[in-house]
Amino acid sequence: MALKQPRSALRIAFDWVAIGLDHCKPIRVSLLVLTFTTIVISNVDQASELFLIAMWADPSRVRYLSLLVTCAMAGLAIWYTARNAYRLVYPRWPALQDPRAASLRKWIPRILGILVPLLVLFGYLLTLRGAPPATCSIGEQCHRRDLRVAGLLAEAAMMFMFFIGRRWLLGVRGSTQVATQRIESITVLGMVPLAIFLATLMLNVLLTVLVVIQPRQFDGMGSLAVLLITGSFFCMSGGFLCMLADRRGVPLLSLLAAIAVSLHMMHLNDNHRVRQYPSMNTHQRPDTPPEDHRPDFDAYAATWLQSRCIPQRACPVIMVSTEGGGLRSAAWTTMVLSRFTALIDQILPPNGGEPVFTRYLFAGSGVSGGSLGLAAYVAALQVAPRTGLAVQMRTEHMLNHDFLAPVMANAWFVDFTQRWLPGALFDDRGRALTRAWEQAAQEQGMNALAQPFSTLYEHADGSVNADVPALFLNSATVGQGWRFVQDPFRPFTHSPWTTAYDGSHWLDPRMPLSEVVLNSARFTYLSPAGTLQTAIQTNPPTPVEFQLVDGGYFENSGAATLREIIHRLRAIAVKQGQALQIIVLHISNDPSLHDFVDAHNAKQPLPLYSAACPREPSPTERSSYGEATAPIVALLDTRGARGEYARAELLSSLKINQADPDNGDILWHMRLCPGNYTLPLGWTISPPAFEEMHRQLEQNYPLGVMADWLAGQLRNAMQP
Repeated sequence: MALKQPRSALRIAFDWVAIGLDHCKPIRVSLLVLTFTTIVISNVDQASELFLIAMWADPSRVRYLSLLVTCAMAGLAIWYTARNAYRLVYPRWPALQDPRAASLRKWIPRILGILVPLLVLFGYLLTLRGAPPATCSIGEQCHRRDLRVAGLLAEAAMMFMFFIGRRWLLGVRGSTQVATQRIESITVLGMVPLAIFLATLMLNVLLTVLVVIQPRQFDGMGSLAVLLITGSFFCMSGGFLCMLADRRGVPLLSLLAAIAVSLHMMHLNDNHRVRQYPSMNTHQRPDTPPEDHRPDFDAYAATWLQSRCIPQRACPVIMVSTEGGGLRSAAWTTMVLSRFTALIDQILPPNGGEPVFTRYLFAGSGVSGGSLGLAAYVAALQVAPRTGLAVQMRTEHMLNHDFLAPVMANAWFVDFTQRWLPGALFDDRGRALTRAWEQAAQEQGMNALAQPFSTLYEHADGSVNADVPALFLNSATVGQGWRFVQDPFRPFTHSPWTTAYDGSHWLDPRMPLSEVVLNSARFTYLSPAGTLQTAIQTNPPTPVEFQLVDGGYFENSGAATLREIIHRLRAIAVKQGQALQIIVLHISNDPSLHDFVDAHNAKQPLPLYSAACPREPSPTERSSYGEATAPIVALLDTRGARGEYARAELLSSLKINQADPDNGDILWHMRLCPGNYTLPLGWTISPPAFEEMHRQLEQNYPLGVMADWLAGQLRNAMQP
């Protein structure tokens, strides 16, 4: 008898690679979830901020307990699904029956299960690497951080002990052989496993229905906990369905992907329509709009000038442009504006309830989170008392919410389900976000976000209301790449916008303010591109349909639109024989921004001023790129460059008088600098972030000097 030839090391290694790959196939849903999570944790700044909030800044014990519970739930779901997947025999994958790999089938579920709390710790440690050294300056926060880290480590250890010693812990004897026995049919798994999997599927459907009914179902748990819950259901429900399909050789995931792509390409399940009026859903087509009674911009501007200015002297006109940057931008915008309002209130008490600063604030141009900040500021001014301090309190309470949690719940339960269903059936995650804004505002008595945008600028008798600052909120179009400027006025006869659409041609007069803000803040993937359709019957605008995305795709500063507003206002003022002094507050929030104002004298912040702070290079500036990636990086970075160009153009359009600032235009760049706390960019924010912004506003800007000068200009304008 011939002797067996010994196998080469290469052949053995190849066999084990094949065995390993086959062992990945039955648990591919869990592996995909864990891989996707690792990529997001490692590369997405907004995700890193969630770990900093959950592990450090958030004082809520309930949310941390929710994090521990959902970590354990996700780990147990992955472990239990993988353990049962390996009990089945799969004809297509004979390596899964190889007795040499018994230890793999035993240990892979255990390792994957404890990876969940360890991944949370990994995300937190990555965040710490980029956090400023002075972040842990408060003893209570430092102790809380250490205890929460210890809690996750203890949870991972307890889960591992449970996985390897559960039979001893539960007093079960002699079941090892049954647990490792390979079975031919899923029905032989046993009553308990089948009951658990079926109950999970039914609970998944139930939670989806509940999120459809109440998108803020998981509010109060924290965004990380919501993501862990959705991951648990993905792994367990998806894993069970794959077990059923794999036994019969059905490529379930490929089929689902093909269905989703087909429905998307045929536009059969678009539930991302822009709401044209408050009662409209995102999954229905709009009704015919009513007769347009929106005010005319030129009439608004003329009324504003006549009620505040006299031809004998230059009239101070405050203008605001505020950049995108998620909730960070919104909070910084409201903080700057409400602080100036409060300071002027102290010098010039409100006349008839209207703050003097607001009275001379003509217009604001916003992008993304900056648009939310402008809308929140204006909405807060509609509630008594209309003081700067009251506005600051209302807006901070409104914005101090986790707006990301309802978005994530709706995205992964509702929008994900909608992708496999023909026909648009449910409201999308964008509507969950606007509803969260509206409800957070209503808790502070602010109802303007849920009401039609244009009604803010109309009196009950139909006359124009010039007591509310004009808001111009910038979106961008997908097919053309142009700005899409949204305002509360009827369409311009001659559009003042360059390379931009006048949104009023397409927007229903009843469109709610929250939806206008969303169109400006359709953040990449967090908020989907909105399909804007119009039901205008006579002389419909061209094109008849748009897709709208975040205004920051075109340029993130809002300065281009503000420059054109100033140009239009100057032309109207010339007809009235009225001289103007333009006072621009440009509000930015990106520490990596190239400063376009080189003036940092706090004792003389006129006619220009910006905080002197070290610039933080953007991630793309810290690396060099190969021939494959360099064009892509350059293309993406042109967005930021367009913003820099727009800021420079805004500055050059002003009539700056260095020798006599009182008789020239003014620009103050209110920027955020690298500080003692990493400021969030997404749709959730914590109290330490507010504290850091308050610190920078008070320390980096000569607010007293600015307010004294501004109050003097406004006082002169108010004198007959």
